[in-house]
Amino acid sequence: MTIRIVVGPPASGKTTYVDEHAEPDVLRVDYDALATTLGSASPHVVNEPIRTAAGDAWHEIVDGVLDNAWDAWIIHTKPSVEDIDNYAAAGAQFILIDPGIEQTLEQAETDGRTDETLDAIRAWYDDPPQLPDPQTPDTADGDTADGAPDDTTDKEHKTVTGMLTKTIRADIKAADTGSENETRFEGYAAVFDNIDLGGDVIRKGAFAKTLSERYGESGAGIPVYWNHDVNDPFKNLGVTSKAYEDEHGLKVEGAIDTSTELGRQVAKLLKEGRVQQMSFAYDIEDAGWIDGTKGDDGDYEPGYYELRSLDLFEVSICPIGCNQQTEVSAKKAMLGLDADEQPTTQENKNTCPDAFPRRSLAARRLQLINL
Repeated sequence: MTIRIVVGPPASGKTTYVDEHAEPDVLRVDYDALATTLGSASPHVVNEPIRTAAGDAWHEIVDGVLDNAWDAWIIHTKPSVEDIDNYAAAGAQFILIDPGIEQTLEQAETDGRTDETLDAIRAWYDDPPQLPDPQTPDTADGDTADGAPDDTTDKEHKTVTGMLTKTIRADIKAADTGSENETRFEGYAAVFDNIDLGGDVIRKGAFAKTLSERYGESGAGIPVYWNHDVNDPFKNLGVTSKAYEDEHGLKVEGAIDTSTELGRQVAKLLKEGRVQQMSFAYDIEDAGWIDGTKGDDGDYEPGYYELRSLDLFEVSICPIGCNQQTEVSAKKAMLGLDADEQPTTQENKNTCPDAFPRRSLAARRLQLINL
């Protein structure tokens, strides 16, 4: 059972996000869609009695989801503290769509939204919901100004974040260091400005803060693991000696400890081209949903998550990738290959197990996804 609560101001792209990420045959609870189904000419300007009928239907369906533990996506612009507690008690995941007030107001005006909606956007940002730790219950209630119930919140609730992972296909340059128990490597752990299979776009500068504050300007000391298995000390392959952003992405350099059986095996896999994926574990500090656009020629550019600031925890070498646009750069020798010699490579395949970015290990770790 998975209940996802999609929260954000009016005109922020909540419905677009659900449309692009919800699985087939999974319940979607959207006030705007209900109002349209019940006869409203516009999903954003709803008159009586449709307004009341749609609100009643929305509440009845949400109650059914919570009572019966149905899989569902629930769009709730601004849940009250009581609503948040009820969702948390049901084990729901919260997804915050927050493009920022200026972009949201601009989008609302582009969409021809009413002054009431513009006021509702400003009110949302004046007092945004504090998405909670489920074990910090409190109660309050309120009312809505833009359709799906909007309510007041309690400032004592705190936003909860957690560790996410993102994997790309990026060949890794590697070479012996002269030390018997060490092999150098370098490669891109992240790539900027392309939409990956999870629907995210990482912008240059996303790692600047974490590199300077957590690892220093050189980016040395980032742990390197095999496949994010941070609970097993024997899966720690080494640390980075350098990490920095360039125009292409986040480039990392480091050393694999080949004194261990795992280190030697990873070195062998890299040499033979059987593993060519890098990944990183992170938390989101600043991000926002960018709505899709339709060009004059009718072509549709899909929406995406813009990741602007990330807290970096570790990088991994791993067998699964979700960003297949990343260039593979493992050309340099590991364990005796010449600098211009290519390792044996396998045919590129989309090895991402799930295009939905929060349903893997990261999703199971999180009570709340702060997008």
